[in-house]
Amino acid sequence: MIALLVITAVIALLVWHYLHMRNVARKFSSQGIARPPLTLPILGDALLLLGVSRTEFPFRLKDLFDRFGNIYHVWIGPFSILMVADADYYKVILRDAVSKPFVYTSVLKKVIGDGLIVVCGEEWRARRKMLNPAFHIKLIESFTEVFDEHSRTLTQRLQQHADGKSTFDIFPIIADMTLGIIFETTMGFKTDPNDLDFRKYCSANQEFIFNESERMNKPWLLPRFAFCLLRYRNFKKSSAATAYMRDFHAKIIQKKRQELEETNKNATQTGDVDDKVSGPKRQNFLEILLTSSIDGKPVSDDVIQDEIFTIIMAGSDTSGHTLCYALYLLSRHPDIQQKLFLEIFSLYETDSERSITMQDLSKLKYLECVIKETLRVYPTIPFYGRVFDEDIVADGKIIPGGTTLIICPIRSNENPEYFPEPKRFNPERFNDENINKIPEFAFAPFSAGPRGCIGPKFAMMEIKCALVRILLEYELLPFGDPPKPFIYISYQLENGLHLGLKPRKYDP
Repeated sequence: MIALLVITAVIALLVWHYLHMRNVARKFSSQGIARPPLTLPILGDALLLLGVSRTEFPFRLKDLFDRFGNIYHVWIGPFSILMVADADYYKVILRDAVSKPFVYTSVLKKVIGDGLIVVCGEEWRARRKMLNPAFHIKLIESFTEVFDEHSRTLTQRLQQHADGKSTFDIFPIIADMTLGIIFETTMGFKTDPNDLDFRKYCSANQEFIFNESERMNKPWLLPRFAFCLLRYRNFKKSSAATAYMRDFHAKIIQKKRQELEETNKNATQTGDVDDKVSGPKRQNFLEILLTSSIDGKPVSDDVIQDEIFTIIMAGSDTSGHTLCYALYLLSRHPDIQQKLFLEIFSLYETDSERSITMQDLSKLKYLECVIKETLRVYPTIPFYGRVFDEDIVADGKIIPGGTTLIICPIRSNENPEYFPEPKRFNPERFNDENINKIPEFAFAPFSAGPRGCIGPKFAMMEIKCALVRILLEYELLPFGDPPKPFIYISYQLENGLHLGLKPRKYDP
């Protein structure tokens, strides 16, 4: 009897879900929004991704846009998803949506915790308010010397590869630098690329990304239990890597908390108390979090751990890959590389060894254009999601509440209506004369609106410093195979980033 009731309930659920899927699909179809012709119960349209490797996944996404247009509707399991590559939709979504879809709140949450990327509602607002001082422009400016110091170390490490003949993978060296920067600015922890513990951390970080990224193009692996059941070895490796990184962070957090307590004790005794940002001592993000509060209560170690993990993963990963893609594109476009070098050289020709300042970076207009064009060709976040609880109207279309909207710069950044000759690497499209021709929200490399990235100024300054130092020392050569990107949190590199270097010859 019980078995019969269960079977009946399951059949009823499947029938209800099928009718619901058909009803929603009709709403979209009636408004001229395309969808795949065959949608299955439970699976939805997930079979569109069957057999697609993670490096093929970006191309499959673009193929689907070619088939169904810049706006189309799919079902992935029980989730109604609208794939969007249209600036008119972006305006509505990015201005008004603050909620994140299932893949963030249930999938990423299990991995990186309740960091700023994941949380929603009032908790997100409280976290954002808490973190804003950590990304104050004055604080970021004070980190310029950290960016410059690590960039100088980077150029020194590159010397052994600068023979003008050999191809090498620059990504691991860049990854060490960006991770070192984020560790020092986030937690005040100076890294040594040769330190065994740091090397273990770097390995754990790559192990984590390698195993978790498979789930992005295989929706049936998104539920944690399914990942564990169907890819147990990958699940175990990912879990072990996450545990190692969190333990690494926890030790630093505990040590920093003890240092702050001792400092505050001594300051109280001497009457010497510094302000958070404007005082004589530059604070790192961790120190700011340790002295912050939410609703009048001190921030717990769990909250700090989640935010530190999020900042480290997002901050080092996105900056490192963007820098690699910029170096690759410059190596393949020697005319653009030379123009950028001349701009940099015009600023530093009398003293190439002097420290880089924010004022210097603000004068390098073409450098900013090169980075923005790199972000167009290789978007930091190829796609990301939002969800509305209620019906909305976008470009005259009614989007039912509960629909997950996936914004896809990987497609819109190649739209010739927004970016003429999109296959051409052309930094000039972002100069003062042309940038206003780009429609609003058509280019939002760090997202936009209330849930836009909190750290774009940090990332841009870090990348600028590294490019200045590299181009002053080396000429980039077009050696090696093109990159093979795959998607996780950012546009990752399957087999690294290969190019050549030779010392730059000029008379300073």
